[in-house]
Amino acid sequence: MASRKKADEEKLKKRRLARFRFKRLVHVVICNRYWITEIEDREIGNNVTRNIAVIDRHLTHKGTLTIIEKKILNSPPAERTREQRRVLRTVLRKIECLQELTVDQLNDLAGCATFEYFEPGRVILREGHHPHGVYFLANGEITVSRLRWDSIYLRHNDTPCGTRTRGQMFGEIALLHGCPRTATCTTATDCELLCLSRADFDRILKHTLLDRWRQLQLALERFDYFKYWTNDQVRECCLLSRIVAFDTQQKLPVDADARYTYFVLSGQCMILQCLTVAKVHGTYRLVPIATNESAAAKQTSRDASAPPMQPTIEHRFIDVGTFSCGSVFGLGEPMPDRMVVARNRVQCLVIPRGWLFEKQQNVGNTWQRIRMKLEMTIQRDRLFEQFVRDQRWQRYRKALVREYVRLHPRQNGTQLADVPIMCRVEQGEI
Repeated sequence: MASRKKADEEKLKKRRLARFRFKRLVHVVICNRYWITEIEDREIGNNVTRNIAVIDRHLTHKGTLTIIEKKILNSPPAERTREQRRVLRTVLRKIECLQELTVDQLNDLAGCATFEYFEPGRVILREGHHPHGVYFLANGEITVSRLRWDSIYLRHNDTPCGTRTRGQMFGEIALLHGCPRTATCTTATDCELLCLSRADFDRILKHTLLDRWRQLQLALERFDYFKYWTNDQVRECCLLSRIVAFDTQQKLPVDADARYTYFVLSGQCMILQCLTVAKVHGTYRLVPIATNESAAAKQTSRDASAPPMQPTIEHRFIDVGTFSCGSVFGLGEPMPDRMVVARNRVQCLVIPRGWLFEKQQNVGNTWQRIRMKLEMTIQRDRLFEQFVRDQRWQRYRKALVREYVRLHPRQNGTQLADVPIMCRVEQGEI
């Protein structure tokens, strides 16, 4: 009887083990469904060797992390070799929010970070829960939402308030300030995450992020725009913003499609406007932005009263203004043939434009009014009129000098070659 009971227990144990292995296998297949579905059928043929190469290329080069790197991250931290840590350190350096960390910090992260995959619709963090770790988004998109009180239906609704994309970090606010989770984070797409426990976060990143947090708060205090923001708005802004430095003569990535707004903390930026003009018989015509040079040439020749001739297309760069400390730009103002270049070393507070234009941060349409002012200050037609006046003045001045020299010839024999070259530098035209 005892032996039969023991045999039944062994069978039950085997069944449970088989069920566990099957569930584990299904879980692995579900997790890898994300990569398998990306392989296009048209690339698979009868050549087995080529098929393996195609599949390997897709599996190992999807997103920021490769299969080998994920395998290392899934291994126990104590078993990771020095070479494996070096590989992970290189990968961690590619993640945007970790690019400013030191080599020692990256090495510590490589020794304790783990990998997690979540399919769309999974809740990673829940508002009000106790924090246990922080996450780095290697690939995918996260939707951030908060509970808002609905005064009509008298209930709390989970309202989206932002997103986190590839290269960003989330979950650190609660760890930095010792409070419950301030928002709910849900996967919007297939997401690959690097996870760091609370103890490792406190040991490696907490002091660095607190210093960065204080710098951002001090930067916000320098602008009156943020004087009446709530603590939640300031905290969210510090989370999304960063301070970026630009060297002398470096072009700032500002255009109408850019994602960020720039607040100048120090230094000066010059605004360069390129005027494309067509010159025929000494007369300048402004070429429209949407018109190519050949069409502009035909139009100019057609408009000219003299016999048709090929006009000369010229590109004139004009310094039209300066953004100094306290200025703001990159609010979506049109930037046709225009660029912003640093005159000297410049530091800017960079804030995502989409978040800045949300209703809570855009009371009274503040940012739209500033953008309208920037649009009205610099106009191509007015700049072209000033350019034409300057050209006329240059021609008149040269003609006047030549006429004076003709009427009053020099009384000594000094030639132009006798004058030192530093004294012969001519003033350039606009």
